[in-house]
Amino acid sequence: MTSSNTTGIIQRESDLIVAIEKMLPDFARACHAEDIPVVVLHQDAFAADYQEEEYRLMGMAIKFAGIYGKDVSIHGRNRETVNQASSIN
Repeated sequence: MTSSNTTGIIQRESDLIVAIEKMLPDFARACHAEDIPVVVLHQDAFAADYQEEEYRLMGMAIKFAGIYGKDVSIHGRNRETVNQASSIN
């Protein structure tokens, strides 16, 4: 890998860290915590209504977790939280 390639990757990683810490501060704190080996997300935490930008954000979150050596476990069913919210109203 060339030096410019390495520099580019380091910059992109740094940009990712800043973005996730700003957009998903609770998720970032969980990834920074030394006593949390696995970060658990509900399936609807991202793109419950199939928004393109949310798919990208989920991928960014998973890469962020990997930087800090965390596993990500995704639980739940499609639109489970959305359906529960509508039944409460």
